[in-house]
Amino acid sequence: MNEIWNHVDRAPLRSSYDEWIERIAATHGGANHVINEQTWFQQLTKPLADSKLALVTTAGAHLDDQEAFHVETTAGDASFRLIPDDVRLDRIRFTHTHYDTSSANEDPNVVLPLDALHAAVATGQVGSASAVHVGMMGFNPDPGEVAARSGPAIAALLGDHEVDVAVLVPG
Repeated sequence: MNEIWNHVDRAPLRSSYDEWIERIAATHGGANHVINEQTWFQQLTKPLADSKLALVTTAGAHLDDQEAFHVETTAGDASFRLIPDDVRLDRIRFTHTHYDTSSANEDPNVVLPLDALHAAVATGQVGSASAVHVGMMGFNPDPGEVAARSGPAIAALLGDHEVDVAVLVPG
């Protein structure tokens, strides 16, 4: 993956990103632009076919009996919700105001691809699915809370479930 990324022209990506950051700063008080200088891609330490995989979606996914994400704020919501692997898809809701949730509401697999994960497990492409997956709201103009609290809590929780691979699925 790193070899592929080294051949990508990053200038257009950087330009689009910078425009987005300017828009967020202009429209959301308390925005705190932070660049993650650490490696954001890690090589697998064992074959995917032997790995336990969890999904982490930033699409605002939660269960129908869980508290919805707070969307009536310009600060975002850094909390997260646990979603069991064996959940019925009709129990998943999406609370987010920074993307059109209609496709997700119609088919949660669009942003929480549980059916694809289960199919990959059934065919041996993935070793197993985690017992839990994570729903978050990706809109957080100040990522400090996610970096300081939510991210480490999610990492610890997935570690407790012996997850080898976490796939981030944006909303």
